[in-house]
Amino acid sequence: MKILQVNKFFYVRGGASRYFFEVSKLLQSYGHEIAYFSMKDPNNQKSEWSKYFVSNISFEKVALKQFPRIVSRMFYSIEARRNISKLLDGFKPDIAHLHSIYHHLSPSIIYELSKRNIPIVQTLHDYHLISPNHTLYHDGEICEITKQKKYYKAILHKCVKGSSLAGVIEVIEQYTHLLLGINNKVNIFISPSNFHAKKLVEYGIPKEKIEVLHNFCDYREFEPHYKLGDYMLYFGRLSPEKGLDFLIVVMRRLSKVRLRIAGTGLEEDKLKTLVERLKLKNVEFVGYQSGEALKRLIYQSRFTVLPSKCYENFPISVLEAFACGKPVIGSKIGGTPELIQNNYNGFLFKLGNGEDCMEKINKLWNNHLLCRKIGRNAKEYLEKNFGPEEHYDKLMEIYNKAIAFYKGY
Repeated sequence: MKILQVNKFFYVRGGASRYFFEVSKLLQSYGHEIAYFSMKDPNNQKSEWSKYFVSNISFEKVALKQFPRIVSRMFYSIEARRNISKLLDGFKPDIAHLHSIYHHLSPSIIYELSKRNIPIVQTLHDYHLISPNHTLYHDGEICEITKQKKYYKAILHKCVKGSSLAGVIEVIEQYTHLLLGINNKVNIFISPSNFHAKKLVEYGIPKEKIEVLHNFCDYREFEPHYKLGDYMLYFGRLSPEKGLDFLIVVMRRLSKVRLRIAGTGLEEDKLKTLVERLKLKNVEFVGYQSGEALKRLIYQSRFTVLPSKCYENFPISVLEAFACGKPVIGSKIGGTPELIQNNYNGFLFKLGNGEDCMEKINKLWNNHLLCRKIGRNAKEYLEKNFGPEEHYDKLMEIYNKAIAFYKGY
């Protein structure tokens, strides 16, 4: 099968792009031919398809003078449609698999794919399809103010990057997509968790257009390490919804426990300042880590922690910890409870409950036999449920369903 994989970033930047690369590698291992469409960036991995990529644009800091260019790119990019058209002239895929395309690539590529009668599936890695606020998190709590297409509320509420201007851009985009019926051109939406799928239906996405396909981890690329390290580990993005400020405060009462934080993001300086203010000696920031360096950090930890305050979808970081034979302690919210089972492969604590979080950390930290047992369970659980073989089989079922649906049989 010839498959076009589309994502706005062509380097690992969060869970969406990591999955994009991993699933592409998985498909290639089964003999499928893969082409890529993305955005140019100095951080990009090398690819023969980069000649078709669109020019770089950033939405991190939106200035008023950039407004016209940014808005035009979001709604309809002549460049993106022209470039993908050139790619399609030569490649002619059997199916297109979209990932995160919003803003940087624009829906213009969907028009071109649809025009050429190419079946389209899209993996939804966040909540962008249903809300201007793609994390459904704002100002320290869950934010669903725009539920049921009330997108305009995001402007005054400033729940998009804390900015009314950013909110205006996102709101216009959402209403434009709604009016043009762009979502109707996608044959199947893939949701990585049951929680995420239910939330999509809640917001008005037809249930029959959604397929649940959990994220996977190729455990063959990791080694289980059941030896107990001398720290617990958080690895991932340093952003408000990840709950690291909560965890750092909890660490005040866990003086015998060491925490290492691997990652970077908007909250980094704020979190470091909090550690200094609380005079904590048991919290260490080790910066952005990837590849073998990140694996070593996980291998040498005792267990990992995910204190998210937001609706996590189906966090790959939990799967990677399991692959290393490490238990995970996570907050009970979103899709995380679909992965972590209390006293089997980790522990869940009540959202925002410091006492419960501290109790679960102490239980794993102090009971060495339990920690090793749960680590082994975690590795076994991953292999049985979220390995590459099962993922591939289900994905091919979805691809074939989209192709059959598009052809009307």
